[in-house]
Amino acid sequence: MNRNTVVLGPLFALLLIVCLSLPLSAQASQHQLILMSTTDLHQYIMPYNYMSDDVDETIGLSKVYTLVEQIRQEYNNTLLFSSGDDIQGSLVGDLEADVDPLTGHEFQAIIRAMNAMGYDAAAVGNHEVSDYGLEFFERAKNNSVFPWLSANIKMAENPDEFYVDPYTVLERNVDGIPIKVGVIGFVPPQIMEWGRSHLYGQVIAKEILEQAEKYIPILEEKSDIVVVALHGGISTDAIDSRDARANPAYYLAEIEGIDAILMGHQHNHFPGDYDDIEGVDNEKGLIHGVPAVMAGSWGEAMGIVELDLEYTDGEWKVLGGSSHLRHVDENVESHPWIEELVKDRHEATIEYVRTPIGQTEVEIASYFSRIKDTAVTQLVNDVQIIYAQEYFAGTEYEDLPIISVMAPFIAGRHGPDYFTHVQDDVNIGDVTDIYIFPNTVYVLKLDGQQVIDWLEYSGRNFNQIDPESEEPQHLINYDVMGYHFDILEGIEYVYDVTKPQGERVVEVTYDGEPLTADMDFLVVTNNFRASGGGGFPHAEEKNWVLPSTDVSREQIISYITEKEVIRPAASKNWRVKPIETAGPILYRSSPDAASYLDRRGIQGITYLETDEDGWGIYEINLLELY
Repeated sequence: MNRNTVVLGPLFALLLIVCLSLPLSAQASQHQLILMSTTDLHQYIMPYNYMSDDVDETIGLSKVYTLVEQIRQEYNNTLLFSSGDDIQGSLVGDLEADVDPLTGHEFQAIIRAMNAMGYDAAAVGNHEVSDYGLEFFERAKNNSVFPWLSANIKMAENPDEFYVDPYTVLERNVDGIPIKVGVIGFVPPQIMEWGRSHLYGQVIAKEILEQAEKYIPILEEKSDIVVVALHGGISTDAIDSRDARANPAYYLAEIEGIDAILMGHQHNHFPGDYDDIEGVDNEKGLIHGVPAVMAGSWGEAMGIVELDLEYTDGEWKVLGGSSHLRHVDENVESHPWIEELVKDRHEATIEYVRTPIGQTEVEIASYFSRIKDTAVTQLVNDVQIIYAQEYFAGTEYEDLPIISVMAPFIAGRHGPDYFTHVQDDVNIGDVTDIYIFPNTVYVLKLDGQQVIDWLEYSGRNFNQIDPESEEPQHLINYDVMGYHFDILEGIEYVYDVTKPQGERVVEVTYDGEPLTADMDFLVVTNNFRASGGGGFPHAEEKNWVLPSTDVSREQIISYITEKEVIRPAASKNWRVKPIETAGPILYRSSPDAASYLDRRGIQGITYLETDEDGWGIYEINLLELY
């Protein structure tokens, strides 16, 4: 026998065993994990719009749960998350917080629903903490069977301590294989402005990107994949700008280690609403290659991120992914279990909504509030001026002229059906239709130049019009939300829309005299605006003379109740300067506004058509508008 054969025989056998075993231990398997995402539910649990007191088949968490069950049947591996702003918004929230406050062991109806649906985690949104205070949120947090997360809210007395858990690591299985899913939450740092009266001295808010760069690597070490639940959206403004600080997904996606971003706050849709942005794939739902999703608001859609995973020898790897939206409509049934869970609260809210408080002899509508003075802003401004007159009577500010500020809150943000329209009998729900937010009254002291600066900033509402162009031009910059178009009562002013932004206020007077820096005014607004919401100039604490806790909407309810019959006629103290244009000037609103024009006999506005998206398109003759 050859000696080498004797030696190689056992060695060959050993090598063969090793080689045969290697492919088995290193064999890769492919898997898919589905991340379901809701955001900005704002207490819209049932398919019902409490402001219009009517069924709305396009919204509601009860319908979303039907989608959740469908998705769980379609896919083997799913998780369910919220990107925040869940416990405040509809009149259900008002009922639970103020009208018939929760006591004892009671907790929010939407938390009952979210618990039943099996949410895995939720980000803290700004409205969770800024509107009703920390106690109301903590009631929700303590009764949730899922964690609430924020890595940028810390305790004021101990900045090293988080207010809620910054992140969580979910130990789950994908196709029977254990996986660790790290989830981290973020909220706009501007909560300290928007909810100052509730938060000051209790918590502090750090910058999102700063905290992400610090804690994403820590979470990555503990997890197989990392998911960001961001109560914020997409902004491509400068990284340190106000908008990008609140909506930093574009910059977050550049941080190493993030596998998916679940967005909110902007009430937009992604994929869908973000065309022509470098680094953003608006079809596949990618931001710098990272799958991301934003599911609108009020339960109008479910966001779905599909992550393609590979498992090899005990290690998970994300191969890629994409996102899409699944919308709620009349074909999606409202889930009976959720309906039963919230039935009593829903019925109590409807009863509250229908509480009569008075009548109006004038149609109160926001159809054209972004182009002319209307009753919807006039009513609120009248109420705020009366409030300030009564409050400052007999004080050092008694003789200062008062300016009131109001924006058309419900003016098309969610589509052509989203406009204020109140007529005849007025109830609680109607007042919410006029003033949707649970803001409180704030008063600032500003000089005449500061007021002009405020008006110029508000003038972003308009596009710059070229009077020589024969092409159609839209009068309004629809990228600016209606609730950021402030209308000031107490002075007279004119916008020239042929001029660039910052140069549009061409006439502004008080009692016939041009405003100057040596004039002082009391400016009545709300806590959101006075604390910097919207980025208006001079809206800061040093200019406050009254940061009240009086709810703005309650002042309107009291006013109507006392008057019994109201007639809020627009004072027409502001206008767009009449100009002649070579081509048509257009404006979009509800198609219902066409009959409103006829009833009111409004000149200078002509209905043209309803476009494919359901918007009523109107032509504006600026020479005849007033």
